[in-house]
Amino acid sequence: MKNLLTTQQLRDKYNPDEVLEDINKAYENNVEKLKTSLKHKNSPLRDYSIDKQISFLDRNNLTDNNLIEEITPILKDAIYFMILSKQNRTMITQRMRGFYSGLITNYLQRINYFIDDPEIILPKQYNDPTPRHKGIEYIFNILKLLKVDLEFEQDYRKKLPRSGYLTGLQVAMGKFFVKLNLIGLSQREQITLVQLIFDVFKVDWEEGDRENIKLSLQYPAIEYYKITMQDIQKIPSYLFSKSLTDSLVSNLIEQATILKKRSRRF
Repeated sequence: MKNLLTTQQLRDKYNPDEVLEDINKAYENNVEKLKTSLKHKNSPLRDYSIDKQISFLDRNNLTDNNLIEEITPILKDAIYFMILSKQNRTMITQRMRGFYSGLITNYLQRINYFIDDPEIILPKQYNDPTPRHKGIEYIFNILKLLKVDLEFEQDYRKKLPRSGYLTGLQVAMGKFFVKLNLIGLSQREQITLVQLIFDVFKVDWEEGDRENIKLSLQYPAIEYYKITMQDIQKIPSYLFSKSLTDSLVSNLIEQATILKKRSRRF
C-alpha cells in the first residue's frame, strides 16, 4: 500500500472542497438573477403552474412562483458552470472527475488488500480446528458488498466520454430537463427557456443555437440523468445478503445511493 494515496492526500491534490464552496457562492450570488430570468416575460414557464389547486382568479395574480421556487435549486450546479469560461468548465469537470475516480480506486484497493488476506486476525496453524473469526467474517461480508458497488461505479466511470466544455452543463442540467418534460413543456419551449437563461448569464458558448442546444446539451443531459437514476434503482438487487440484517443492508443501499449522487455530480 506504499503508493496508495490517502483520502486526505487526494483532497490535497484536487481540492474538491474549493469547487463545492465556489458552487455554493455562485448560487447565493446569482439565485435571484436566475429567478428573474425564469420569470421573464418571454419565459415559457409563465404558462405553467405546479399547483393545480390554485383557483383561476388567484392564478392570474401569480407568475408561477411555486414552480420557480422548485426549479431554481435544481439549477444550482448549472449556475456555477454557466458563469465559467469554456476552458474553466472543462478544467473543473476534469478535476472533480479525477478526484472521484481516484477516491473510488483507493476505496477498492484498500478493500481488496483486506479481503484478499484470509488470515487476518486469525493466522492459520497446521491441522488447526479453530473456526474462523465470526466478527471478521461479518466484516468480510460487508466489504464484499461494498466491493461490488465500487466496481460497478468504477466500470461506469471508465465508460464516460471525454470531458469537454459542455460536460459540466450536461451533467448539471439533466434533472432540469426531466422536470420540464414532467410539467409539459414542449421541446421548443425548453430550448427557448435555455436560450433565455444562457443569454442572461452570458454563457460562453457561441454555438448555442436551437439545434445545438437540443443535440449537444439537452439529449446528453437527459441521458446522464436517466443512467444514474437507473443505476440507483439497481442497487438493491446487488447489495443483497442473507447473512446481514435488513437494517444494515438498508443502510448500505442508502450509502451507495449517496456515493452515486455525489460522484456523478460532475
